[in-house]
Amino acid sequence: MMGRLLVVIDIQKEYQTPGRPYHIAGVEASLANAERLLVHARQRGWPVVHVKHLQDGEVFGRRSPYSDYIAGFEPRPGESEYVKGDYSCYSSPEFAARMKRHLADEVVVIGYGSTKCCLATIVDGYHRDQKFLFVRDASNAKRSEAFDERSLHAYATDILASYAKITDTAALLKA
Repeated sequence: MMGRLLVVIDIQKEYQTPGRPYHIAGVEASLANAERLLVHARQRGWPVVHVKHLQDGEVFGRRSPYSDYIAGFEPRPGESEYVKGDYSCYSSPEFAARMKRHLADEVVVIGYGSTKCCLATIVDGYHRDQKFLFVRDASNAKRSEAFDERSLHAYATDILASYAKITDTAALLKA
């Protein structure tokens, strides 16, 4: 029987803090939806997996206070936490091993950034026979030189549709 697992990718202060290189303008709406889904998953007893991006340097630096989880998104007792230093969550051998145990489950993905870490994780997992459900309004992308956050996130979601089912928070909460 297929269950669900929630993977919360990189919901870190780097994305929420104005002036930081990965700040996402208008991040509040996706954070509110991510919080609703996190509560939903916990109430239903889904396994919850938190992934944090850490690397050497100032951005996502191991000693940077901006690399901490956004308040309210910290792992709770019984929830898993993995650290990655590359875009794909599968760059963490422990995460990859954990996900092998969930090949029969649908993996619900929320987080940042849809153009890098969410995209890399879902494509990587797709090639490992993982089944994904990407929640587009509980995720987002940072702006690029060519595109604003909203446009870039929409393009990433279009690409992700080749590798995952796409849904939004309201539809998932009703299911």
